[in-house]
Amino acid sequence: MVSPEGVSPLDEAREELLREASIEAEASGREKAQEESGPARSLLVFSVGAEWYAVDLVHVRKVLRPARIARVSGASPEVLGLMNCQGEVLCVLDLRRILSSGKETAPAAATEGKFIVVIQHGGKEAGFLVDAVRDVTELPASSVHPVLDSVDPSRARLFEGTVACCGQFVGLLSPSACLNP
Repeated sequence: MVSPEGVSPLDEAREELLREASIEAEASGREKAQEESGPARSLLVFSVGAEWYAVDLVHVRKVLRPARIARVSGASPEVLGLMNCQGEVLCVLDLRRILSSGKETAPAAATEGKFIVVIQHGGKEAGFLVDAVRDVTELPASSVHPVLDSVDPSRARLFEGTVACCGQFVGLLSPSACLNP
């Protein structure tokens, strides 16, 4: 039996099966490509001084401009103070001092023109003062390499690894280590 358009039901069924097989093959190819490169990691890339760093986006709660930061007397040097963040008290840390690991005495950070990256991990949350926020980038998990040998061993614990991003090596920070300097 042939339809008025001249296409038999058997031809229609065959076309439908070929269309479904093509869709499945395409989806399978995408899945295989993703398996080969590993799951993607979304990273927030930012700078502190002339150096670029990244943190996994799953740990970033928000990025904001600094408001008034109240100093806390007796706090360690990496604690800039406390800030009202949408009705919640947020501890703001100076990432420059954390990354220097006490090797240098960095001057108190000025906040004008900078950003605070709020990171949450393991039930802890803090804001980190950074100089600039570049971008969010997505890379395969397989693109994370070990921490560079040139990184001071006392600082190496602060990193999960290194990634090549935007034409340069970027230190992938460990949220756990940065929240527990």
